[in-house]
Amino acid sequence: MLTFITIENISNNHKHKNNNYMKKIAITTVFTLLSVLSMNAQNGLRMRNRSSSITGDLNFKIFHPNDTTTENVYKTSDIIQYNYLTVQEKKIEFKYDSINNDLYENSKDTIVSEIFDTTYVKEQLKTMEKLRNKLSIMKLKQDTLYFSYIKDLLNHNTSNFIFGTIKSKAFFDIIYDGKGEYFKTLGNTGFSFGSNSASIYAELVSGNLGIFRVSLGSMITSSSDSLQNGKKDEAYQKLVTNGGNTVLNIEYPLMFLHSRDNYYNLISRLIVRGTSDLPAFGTSTQKFAGSASLGIDFYGDASLSNNQLRFFANFNANKIFGTDVFRDNLGIKNNNFTFGQLSLGLVFLQAFKISFTVFTVSSEASLRNKNVVGGGQILR
Repeated sequence: MLTFITIENISNNHKHKNNNYMKKIAITTVFTLLSVLSMNAQNGLRMRNRSSSITGDLNFKIFHPNDTTTENVYKTSDIIQYNYLTVQEKKIEFKYDSINNDLYENSKDTIVSEIFDTTYVKEQLKTMEKLRNKLSIMKLKQDTLYFSYIKDLLNHNTSNFIFGTIKSKAFFDIIYDGKGEYFKTLGNTGFSFGSNSASIYAELVSGNLGIFRVSLGSMITSSSDSLQNGKKDEAYQKLVTNGGNTVLNIEYPLMFLHSRDNYYNLISRLIVRGTSDLPAFGTSTQKFAGSASLGIDFYGDASLSNNQLRFFANFNANKIFGTDVFRDNLGIKNNNFTFGQLSLGLVFLQAFKISFTVFTVSSEASLRNKNVVGGGQILR
């Protein structure tokens, strides 16, 4: 009986391990497919050579109908169209106000014979609704034109600091090579590999929230080493890439310096990150592990004039706060520690990106220059 129970327990443990293994394989397959499907999306920081259409002096004024302010601008096609729309808006607003005032004053009239006919009132109200719709469409067009102008302005000005809502969105649109979307899915996908581990990362959703860019992603990491060493390898792999199998990033731009046509670029961002390792999502750890970090990121690159080859360097320094399980998985002594790393790489043919983490610094000795982690992305 004892032998039977032992065999049964071993069998159950084996089945449990097999189930976990199959679950991990299934989840890994799903994220691999997501990665393949999103390889045609805009992947990671993707700088390219750009030329600004701005010429002349900053001596032209535009009027902002939403906040009744004026601004000195350059004479560009976007601004010219913007101003034409402003004139049309004023005409429509005048017509709308006239109808609105006439109906309101007539509605207070005490002489029955002078009150407007019901049919006429309905027609005028419909006209007002159409005018409101036209104004909404025009304001959206103005927003699009002004956003395009701000992107052009960021490319024209070689030194950019202090980012408000629109300027911040334009900045992220430039460095991620976006199309002006406020929200997109599967926007950043890549893979990385270490000495005994490899991972696939997919940015599932991203968008702008005021002055910030917010993204939610997920990572699958696998190690070929033993269970204990495998945990450390996976944890380190995640640390130098994104941090966990579920990742929330919040970015704010600090600096954007560049040469004319963006042959040389220097970018700095403040990045707040929350990560978690959920056991159900294909990880060696059997318990929840989480971390939060605050860091500053510097990215610099240089490209050939034809944009077919771009060399880049990326350095970031972070203060990380982790749970006990997060600490134990890394095999370090403290929950709170500093960590920074330097990555070098290149983008060639505007389609393929490879990078290597070549140097790491940390308040934890075991995390300093542990091993080289390489990675790659396919860009559209």
